[in-house]
Amino acid sequence: MQITQIDKSRLAKTAQELRSLASSDADWFARTPDDVRQLRQAGNNPFARLPETDFSAFLSTLTFENGGLAGGCYKPLMNTLMLTEIFEVFAHFGLSMELFTRDDSGGCLECKPSDCSFSFWDICTGLATVEPK
Repeated sequence: MQITQIDKSRLAKTAQELRSLASSDADWFARTPDDVRQLRQAGNNPFARLPETDFSAFLSTLTFENGGLAGGCYKPLMNTLMLTEIFEVFAHFGLSMELFTRDDSGGCLECKPSDCSFSFWDICTGLATVEPK
């Protein structure tokens, strides 16, 4: 991963834009847990401001599929980060604020098994591989 300043004009605003970004060879956004760890080590971003327990809790919820972040739970970020910093966290996954706050992907039913229950803190980006029902 190339750790650079995020150019917000390159962030995905729709699920389709995110799928296109994830299938590209772009190397400026986090695609794996190792990329997220690299961002934390680089400092100068919200990942570095998180206490280790909150960072580890957040990282453990993330799922990566099809070239990028498929889903996760951002509740561990709420202990330390302001909302603008949470938007910055998800910008490092290629998501614009608009896409992060939009719920047109079907929620957790897209990212988790069919027996999942709704959680306000979960995010599904639309990159998850969904089993046919």
